[in-house]
Amino acid sequence: MRTIRAIAASVWMGWQRDLEWTNPLLSLGVKAIAPAAAVLSASIVYWYGSSFVGRFSPERLAYIVVGASLYAQIATYAYVPTAAISEGKWTNVYPQVCITPTSSIPYLAGRCLASFTASVPIVIVSLVVSYYVSGMLFGLSPVLIVSSSSVSMFAVALLASIPAVLGLGYLLGSYSIFVSRFEWALPSYISGVLMIFSEALFPATVLPWPLSLFSEALPFTYFMRASRAALIYGSISAYAVSMSYALLGGLLFLAVGLVAFRWAEKRGREKGLIDRKVG
Repeated sequence: MRTIRAIAASVWMGWQRDLEWTNPLLSLGVKAIAPAAAVLSASIVYWYGSSFVGRFSPERLAYIVVGASLYAQIATYAYVPTAAISEGKWTNVYPQVCITPTSSIPYLAGRCLASFTASVPIVIVSLVVSYYVSGMLFGLSPVLIVSSSSVSMFAVALLASIPAVLGLGYLLGSYSIFVSRFEWALPSYISGVLMIFSEALFPATVLPWPLSLFSEALPFTYFMRASRAALIYGSISAYAVSMSYALLGGLLFLAVGLVAFRWAEKRGREKGLIDRKVG
């Protein structure tokens, strides 16, 4: 119960930081601009290249729109633990959180969940904007299945991505404990890697071995597949298989992230890195 209260308090704090700097609806609207623009950019690149060779496909466009929208969400809230630790060192919030050894993990989990809940409307806005703008620009909209069952399956897939993203966040947070300069850079690099290996824009089969094997081992890949199975293909069997792998891989990712973070935090306490602001 204490852990749940700590996570809830951290979620509230995350909402205050992310949304309360202005009107919450305006804040969400501003945050949606960059992801929506990124999705449209990827769509235009595909349209231009495929139209040049005469192979434009609305289904492939939907593949790119869904993947790019979800990639933007993952990249956004996987970065939160790094930002929370980095900013917390400068504002003395994180050292206060670390006064008790069991406080930091619920704190970072709550911040991630706050970012997740704020990013879901952004994903929806990106999908809706891309759907209608693509129709106006290309004359053909992405082929998306919008029904109560497909939306429910998609919502469950979003929830299933949380363990994997939390695990990635704890791994990146482990790095942030040891450094105090340019700690923002590593999450940016990891986001670029995920764009290539998570099937955000193209299937893993186009990658040479063993890179394709690495892509197949990531839980984010199966999250993308489950979402597409719900919104594009309408395949319950493919959805169930992808969800199983996404959940199992996500839980493994979370376990590894927790072990790494606990070790990093222990070393940080021993070496006085928690209070260090300049590395």
